[in-house]
Amino acid sequence: MELGKRIAEIRKDRGLTQEELAELCSVTRQTISNWENGKSYPDLETLVLISDTFDVSLDAILKGDRKMVSKISKDQQHGKNFALKLIAAIVLTVAVVLGGYSYAYLYETYIPYEETGVTVSGSGTIHTDRNYSCFYGSSYVTETVGDEMHYVEFLYLTSSIHSRYLEKKPKEPLTIATYVGPFGESENDGKVFDDIITEVYYLPEKYAASHGLLKGKHAQQIPLDASEAERQEMIRQIKAESILLWERK
Repeated sequence: MELGKRIAEIRKDRGLTQEELAELCSVTRQTISNWENGKSYPDLETLVLISDTFDVSLDAILKGDRKMVSKISKDQQHGKNFALKLIAAIVLTVAVVLGGYSYAYLYETYIPYEETGVTVSGSGTIHTDRNYSCFYGSSYVTETVGDEMHYVEFLYLTSSIHSRYLEKKPKEPLTIATYVGPFGESENDGKVFDDIITEVYYLPEKYAASHGLLKGKHAQQIPLDASEAERQEMIRQIKAESILLWERK
């Protein structure tokens, strides 16, 4: 038996008019008429309501109407697909937002020296009046004088979308490094050496980019397995291409 005829039979058996059944199902009388004439179908939720109200199993209501059973199956599958697509869209949106924020916060670009706003005091304190993300530096021994190990430091600054546009601008110069006096001690065969920075240079972009420093790694321009002569030659080359910021007098 077709679903529409089955609904009409259930309604008549209970002595209900189309208006009364329509009120029960929260639809119009015309909708009930369309169901009973096979012009449209009730949704699954309404079928469950009819089943519960009149104590008739869904199997008995749908039995024989393969077209309706097929439609309900498709509707259910469509609902599942829509839910999956909605979840996927939400996940994608969250990923895009988080990815955009991570890019703005983490992705750094090299700041040319002319754009750093860097000033250096005579005592070796470096300031900037602009926003920056990170300060990167590397130090190399140039000579040993008595108990002092003299170092040259190469550094550069980076910025990100976050630091340029989202962070508050500093009201006064920020201290990014200071080279007043020794910056540490190291032990060598039981003898304590004073480690002293004697020169500070600003690296050109090619050194920062070629060594992955814009990805957050610290500067290491000179291979660890280089001989002392090779190291000193590389230091001289890098110094020649860099900008001298400060020199200990």
